[in-house]
Amino acid sequence: MQFVAGSSATAFLAACTSAVAPGGSSVESSPATAQIELSFDIYNYEPYLQVLDDIFTEYMEKNPHIKTKVESAPWEEFWSRQEARLAAGNPADMSIGDPAYFGRYAHKGYYQTVEPYIERDQIDVERWIETSMNDCRYDNTTGVVGQGTLFGFPANYVGSIIYYNKDLFDAAQVAYPDDSWDWNNLLEAALALTIDGQGANAGEEGFDPEAITQWGITMIGAYGNAVMVWNNGGELINAEQTSCLMTEPATVESFEWLADLLHKHYVHPTPAQMQGVPNPFQVGKVAMAMDGSWSVTPYVDTLEFNWDIAPVPTGTKGLERVTYAGTDTMHVFKDSAHVDEAWELLKYMTGPEGMKYFATTGTPCLIETANSDVYLSGPPEHRAVVVEMGAYARNYYPGLKSDRWKQIYDAELERLWLNQASAQEVLQSICDQITPILETPISEF
Repeated sequence: MQFVAGSSATAFLAACTSAVAPGGSSVESSPATAQIELSFDIYNYEPYLQVLDDIFTEYMEKNPHIKTKVESAPWEEFWSRQEARLAAGNPADMSIGDPAYFGRYAHKGYYQTVEPYIERDQIDVERWIETSMNDCRYDNTTGVVGQGTLFGFPANYVGSIIYYNKDLFDAAQVAYPDDSWDWNNLLEAALALTIDGQGANAGEEGFDPEAITQWGITMIGAYGNAVMVWNNGGELINAEQTSCLMTEPATVESFEWLADLLHKHYVHPTPAQMQGVPNPFQVGKVAMAMDGSWSVTPYVDTLEFNWDIAPVPTGTKGLERVTYAGTDTMHVFKDSAHVDEAWELLKYMTGPEGMKYFATTGTPCLIETANSDVYLSGPPEHRAVVVEMGAYARNYYPGLKSDRWKQIYDAELERLWLNQASAQEVLQSICDQITPILETPISEF
């Protein structure tokens, strides 16, 4: 299958006869001389703005009847502005998506389904990493993202990996992390790499937890927490997103382990110790960080020490490795005046022609691009880790209800990190508060 939009779009627009759109309606093609303007809506993020400029410039050179423009706004204004336009029936033609908003937009019918186009153009969706393609699916009977109808295409994905400072590892004579590591290996290394003002590490007698100058790891956060829960065989909520599972033993055990990093082993900085240090790994204050792969390209350009990446550790129960990955998706709005033309541009953006540009903003979701020199050449040494994780990654419970329950979940967990309550108490409180949300029928959202 030749995934090239330009020639098909030109032929379609050059025709002056009626054509049947995928939805079944008769559509009059525009004259070849008419120019169509397509608008793409996105938040202000410089790497993406540059990528879109490059893709659109190339596309317009190949398709002179198409003019593209980017409409943008700051993140804190973007989504409310966009939803207001959508509600008024006056959206841009296309937009970037986000896991936090995709379910709601799909549920409200804002996005154009792409399945009729896929069937018409005989597109093989298996050419894209499965987990990223599933991030474009929504089931409006359950409110769950990851299954059901396709409402867009994936561009690139980012996920949780381990970053490590090779210089600090070498100084402590600790072996670098690799795919054999489990929780025990991670903790052992973190103890050896947490250093006080006298040079003692957290695994030695006489270590002073009140005078730490270097920590072993930072990893506590929404995605890192979930990764540890999953690798221990636990869940936060069930697959149907109708009940809370945080009080199950495997999940409680995971949060106890995380809290011990702070309050028992002292290998992870506390919230107070993190104040004024927005990225402790970047400034050499921690030896390891479980963080998103979105930092790989910026770190290549900015870090002044030797570093590399590794997969997240497995648990200690013999389970297969799991990590988090989330996808930046691309969509056509159903109320666009140029749905067919927007689809042709969407194909180009997420096919091999456009995907080579997305290699600068994350891991390309098109498998052939992710595995090519376009993405894999250059540092860090184990760059392939961010491609390989696509085979064992999952999303972070996106769905119609997710923004509501996650706000409560995040806020309540602060009590655990501040050592104000036990994991069991905090997780029980979360379940008590979010269960009514999870049990609310989709029809009421």
